[in-house]
Amino acid sequence: MRLPFKFLFLMGAVLVASPLAADAQEKVTVATEASFPPFSKTEADGSFTGFEIDLGNEVCKRAKLDCEWVKQDFDGMIAALIARKFNMVFSSMSIKPEREKVADFSIPYYAGKFVFYGKKGAFKNFDEDIKGKRVGVYAGATQDQYVRKYHAGVLEPVGYENADQIHADLVNGRIDLAFGEQQPAIEFMNSPQGKDFEQAGPLIDDPEVLGRGVGAMFNKGDALKAKVDEAIRNVYADGTFDKLQAKWLAGANIRADQLW
Repeated sequence: MRLPFKFLFLMGAVLVASPLAADAQEKVTVATEASFPPFSKTEADGSFTGFEIDLGNEVCKRAKLDCEWVKQDFDGMIAALIARKFNMVFSSMSIKPEREKVADFSIPYYAGKFVFYGKKGAFKNFDEDIKGKRVGVYAGATQDQYVRKYHAGVLEPVGYENADQIHADLVNGRIDLAFGEQQPAIEFMNSPQGKDFEQAGPLIDDPEVLGRGVGAMFNKGDALKAKVDEAIRNVYADGTFDKLQAKWLAGANIRADQLW
């Protein structure tokens, strides 16, 4: 029996299209602060670079996701995710119980420590020298909560939307200290802008307040979580994580696989 030409044409179209459909990648928008070097930074041409950008791109590739990065200030990131302005946050978001009530997290993809930093020589006796001082933190974030819990009545936390604002006021003397993740603090202190500043006090690791590592964040029940979890494991397993860590954070160890 001869089949009609129209039927043969449609069958051919299906056969040609099927492999393409099988290879099609899910389009996903991914939020980054893009002002938190060496994890993320906005370049002069508007592109994003940094450890998290490279790592996120590797995760997307392995999860077969077509990812588009979008910039979002950290203080509004969770609300914007819940409002579905993007599909995933990949921006140094600490995994904490109160956040897990409103969103899902991937397994941790890095785990860092925190530091205070201020003018060189100004905080040799840390516990005494911080009394009455103003410290820049991300407004309402884990750093803010830590200062309020352990240094209430001693330090005055001043909230900001991003690290650029904190560092600008630190340099201009509007605040006395900053408190944040170790690697971005080192990046700042190694820059011409931060040459007059140093770490104040010890390294801080407090999972109860500061979180148990950093993870990608999704809306509740999003199937992306399982894909991203598997991709993170693959990035660690094939040595890619270590290569990116060496590229962007030479000498550091922020591996998080011990938390899985």
